[in-house]
Amino acid sequence: MPPSILFKINNMKATKIIVIVYILLFSLGIIGEIKCIVKAVNCNWEPIGKSEIIYTAAACTGIGAIVGWINIKDN
Repeated sequence: MPPSILFKINNMKATKIIVIVYILLFSLGIIGEIKCIVKAVNCNWEPIGKSEIIYTAAACTGIGAIVGWINIKDN
């Protein structure tokens, strides 16, 4: 095969891998955001502690995609 065809084939494979990685990261972010919202709703709100504040603020700002994967304990 000529080198130009090999380059196109390798480029197509790389593009597919990049698309799969983006879809995976986007999916993990959406799942993390949902987990953050669920954790904020299920928190013990009497009295309001750090976990309620962190989960609620993270869900409102979009950082919940990361914070949703973290377990925060109130004392």
